[in-house]
Amino acid sequence: MTFQFKQQTLNLNNSTMLCGIVNVTPDSFSDGGKWFGKDEAIKHAKDLINQGCQMIDIGGESTRPGSTYVEIDDEIERILPVIKELKATTDVIISVDTWKSEVAKAAIEAGADIINDITGLLGDAKMAETIAQSDAGVIVMLNPVIARPNHPSAKIFPQFGAEGVFSDDELAAFSEMSVVDMMATYFDKSIAVAQSAHLPKERIMLDPGIGFGLTKRENYTLLKNLSLIHEWGYPCFLGVSRKRFIQNTLVDAGFDTDTETTAGFELRDQASVILTAIAALKGVEVVRVHSVREHYMAKTIADNVRHAEDLADTNFEAYQNK
Repeated sequence: MTFQFKQQTLNLNNSTMLCGIVNVTPDSFSDGGKWFGKDEAIKHAKDLINQGCQMIDIGGESTRPGSTYVEIDDEIERILPVIKELKATTDVIISVDTWKSEVAKAAIEAGADIINDITGLLGDAKMAETIAQSDAGVIVMLNPVIARPNHPSAKIFPQFGAEGVFSDDELAAFSEMSVVDMMATYFDKSIAVAQSAHLPKERIMLDPGIGFGLTKRENYTLLKNLSLIHEWGYPCFLGVSRKRFIQNTLVDAGFDTDTETTAGFELRDQASVILTAIAALKGVEVVRVHSVREHYMAKTIADNVRHAEDLADTNFEAYQNK
């Protein structure tokens, strides 16, 4: 499967790509404040690149539960210096996490290759056209918070635009659907918007929206059904790193995951790494991660399992006694 952006074509069949997260925010859910500032963000991005990630996802607005809206000019001011510096000094693929068309336009003009829209082109009516008129790619995410605004798991999240995108009847139908049917129906709407803007299919990845207004069962159900995205003919972009449902799973299994302690924080990362291995084994094209080294090891082993028939038929010598 391929993905196109900025006159480039990525062949994504052979190996899962890691996308490192750089939150230029004071309040993101797991690392808010650490990289809030140009110099800190750039240093962190280059550290992630050195550890093996091939893509960097830069965000200037937190979308965690309880976060607040960031004004367009403020969001642009946060991310543009980071985009420009990375574009000038590295060859990493740059995506920008925003649902606002004005931010996307400024980011693309500054050198961003991909727009990562957590509303799936539905939060801002001008987003699809903005991307289509450029040569950037787009990550289109299922956003259950938009599809089911009155769901208990959605009410804790901020609003992401999308006023009037779905009728009352459509919203009522979403509330009765299985999570898989909701994903399919939501993506039908997103793809229709993309087609209306003449945004080519080859420049689109789909993200199942793990962790956004979903129950524990629904998160795992979508993870179990990631192959549907490939059946629909699109590459899959997956963000599961440090999501709340992972911590809940570990607590239920008797693990101490207090993120105020080093041990608790590391447990959540270890569980995230397991999901990266599963995703790579399923052929997910891009996995979005906070740390890289452990995820790189996991996806490397999984890639080898998935492509075992292509590996060298290497013989091993006996261990030497010391």
